[in-house]
Amino acid sequence: MKVSNNKPSGASRRKMLGAAAAGVVALSLPALFRKPSVGGALGAEGFRTVRPGELVVAATGDMPMFALREGKAIGADAEMLDRIARRLGLKLTIDVMEWAACLASVTSGRADIVGGNTAWTPKRAMVMPMTDEVYFTGNYAAMKQDRPFTGSIRIEDFRGQTIGSGSGFSMVPDLRRIEGIRGLKLYDTIDATLRDVVAGRLDIAVLDAPIVDYVMRMNPDWGLKQVPIVQNPDFPIIGRPQHSIWGMSPDNPRLFDAVNTGIEWLWRTGQVREILAKYGMSDPLYLQRPAVSPRTGIDRDEQGRVIGPFAHPHTDFSALFA
Repeated sequence: MKVSNNKPSGASRRKMLGAAAAGVVALSLPALFRKPSVGGALGAEGFRTVRPGELVVAATGDMPMFALREGKAIGADAEMLDRIARRLGLKLTIDVMEWAACLASVTSGRADIVGGNTAWTPKRAMVMPMTDEVYFTGNYAAMKQDRPFTGSIRIEDFRGQTIGSGSGFSMVPDLRRIEGIRGLKLYDTIDATLRDVVAGRLDIAVLDAPIVDYVMRMNPDWGLKQVPIVQNPDFPIIGRPQHSIWGMSPDNPRLFDAVNTGIEWLWRTGQVREILAKYGMSDPLYLQRPAVSPRTGIDRDEQGRVIGPFAHPHTDFSALFA
């Protein structure tokens, strides 16, 4: 695994597209929808990638999905992608950067994949093709351990509370719709959000649950806990489990099909469970596929085949994962 670090110090997990940091130019919404004009290069197995022989992933570098340790990439998403890349005859390269730059890197042809607990949403499914689910993330509310909520918290319980989340996070539109909350504060980093919970300036934080889990394990003296949010169909993001996927270039359907076949292989052989557990993601909910998929009719049909703006004739790469 090769790693390059383009992430500015203190960069956010999911910063708004309109922001720019440390020389990274923000991308306009029309630019996101512009088809990349990238030639790419053929790797060892004939896969076209942005750099010859490499599978380039744009990621923010947050554990437990991606991180750098002594120049090596570690984390659940990193290890899954590395195993798939080896089967494709490619070397995994992680380019670490802020979140807005991750999206821009893929849509402009500077990276092959964006990943790291990336949530599927209908809007994102219109910007780039999204793989099948890598795992599923429940929605949780982070709070002080002395708060009365234990087994679960309802969205109705948010009323009268000061809520915090991250700028550009997928759950923010839902949080804005909750009636009766005292206020909603948006932060550039997960660390800053959680520190305000510790300081009592926030009652509840709704963030990327795996990252918060990791931060709490590393900082037990902060006295925090995460409580699962009860599912609510009126809130399509925070009211149901997140489908965590990898976003890919719309200009490379062969590579998309190969990576998707690799995801199926990881699930079929029990490697998803093994790798998630290795990085502390041992809750069975990470493996629990919802009975009804929100993707049906948007970017998948009822049989799970790709539909929508990125539908294409499927190429069978199962022989590479036999």
